[in-house]
Amino acid sequence: MKKTTIRDIANEAGVSVALVSFVMSNQSRGADKVYKVNETTSRRILEIARRLDYRPNKAARTLRSGKTNTIGVVLSDISNKFFADIARCIEDRAYGYDCTVIFGSTDENACKLENLVKVFMDKGVDGLIVVPCVGSERFIRSLADSDLPLVLMDRECSDVNTSRVMLNNGAALSLAVSALADNGYSKIEMIAYDMRLSNIVEREAGYRSKMDEYGLSDNVAIHRIPYKNIYGQIREVVVSALARGVEAFVFATNTLTIAGLKVLSDLGVTVPEKVRIVGFDDSGAFELYGTSITYVSQPVEQFGVRALDLLMEHISGGDPLSRKTVMLQPRLVVGNSSQ
Repeated sequence: MKKTTIRDIANEAGVSVALVSFVMSNQSRGADKVYKVNETTSRRILEIARRLDYRPNKAARTLRSGKTNTIGVVLSDISNKFFADIARCIEDRAYGYDCTVIFGSTDENACKLENLVKVFMDKGVDGLIVVPCVGSERFIRSLADSDLPLVLMDRECSDVNTSRVMLNNGAALSLAVSALADNGYSKIEMIAYDMRLSNIVEREAGYRSKMDEYGLSDNVAIHRIPYKNIYGQIREVVVSALARGVEAFVFATNTLTIAGLKVLSDLGVTVPEKVRIVGFDDSGAFELYGTSITYVSQPVEQFGVRALDLLMEHISGGDPLSRKTVMLQPRLVVGNSSQ
């Protein structure tokens, strides 16, 4: 099938190729009004372009504008539901900007993050949304000092002058502890990762602070699990904690929550009869569990929407000194597991 060209549109409309090119290149800026192109003629050209299914030559447009209308998104693990849902939100939002999105996962590996970013830059992306990982701080700082628009998401990176979209992680764990303490439980322990990611550190601080507020500082216990083989590590923690009379667990992430539920099920420990839990993030796996799960919910859609909007603002030439921090608020979804 022959591809429609600007010349085809010009022949159909009875106007010059130059005029068609001008209208098609400037339609998004209202050129018919700004440059006094006849409004009727402009509308007729655009209607013919739609009818003939005209598709602009993106390579030529890139040469003219210096932009590829492509952005890179570097996540931790796109197979994780939290990041997968964010990726979908970013992709949907980008469609409205006429942008293509390319994704990559670091698997919490700083070298992989750096390699992904360099590959994306070689592809000419107009900007980046990045979830930092441990060990990537120096590279992120150098990236922020470059001319490439950058937005950090989910995790902080100190001394980096760029926009970011974060969760109020302290408030998140405060909600989790309150859900249990308000029901009279005092022996509440936390299961987190041993990685010193900013979001994990902030969640631990929120847990400690709320336990102290309830007068439970002596009961504070944080079990830091390696990123790999989390099932076996959580099993050891749970067995030991239950032997000590622990009444409840709060989990720092959705992956840890799901692994914890599996451990409890395999051990035959019923929730909430023998132990109470508060998880993190929603998951389809919760529906398979016999008890409805209390969990901290993150505004996933807002992560994707706000991060992309900030990035597009920078790409379009926003004030480079006007960097913004968007702080999203968690909410508690109450089930029977904390009763």
